[in-house]
Amino acid sequence: MSWGSMGRFAPDNRVHTVTGKANEFILTKPLRYYSSKYDFWVTVPIGFPTDFASLPRPVRGLINRNGKSRPAAVIHDYLCVKQLVSRRGADQVFLEALKACDVNPIIRWTMYSTVRVYGRLKTTRIAIQNKIKKGTRTWI
Repeated sequence: MSWGSMGRFAPDNRVHTVTGKANEFILTKPLRYYSSKYDFWVTVPIGFPTDFASLPRPVRGLINRNGKSRPAAVIHDYLCVKQLVSRRGADQVFLEALKACDVNPIIRWTMYSTVRVYGRLKTTRIAIQNKIKKGTRTWI
């Protein structure tokens, strides 16, 4: 990825939501983002649920998940749920989108590093749980 590349949101990149379940918000207006990394538009549809940013406890005090990063977090959630690109690809688009949202570079890199590490741990935990449910032994 060219770290200088810049994606862009469609003109109205405000996230319009209503509250759903605890820590869940539902999009009431589509959100569109162009990724220069993958050269395609992502459209998150009305009705998509998001929690904006699932942050592990150690970084919750450092990052405002309801700040400028909200549109980027919605795009990341959507890419991960729909598996339109690899997990790493979704994380890289997240970084690109954070830049497009004009998130401070230090916060941007902290958020990106967090999703890389936390996402990998979460994915590994889910894979282990699925193997246990299927009765498959896992040696770690």
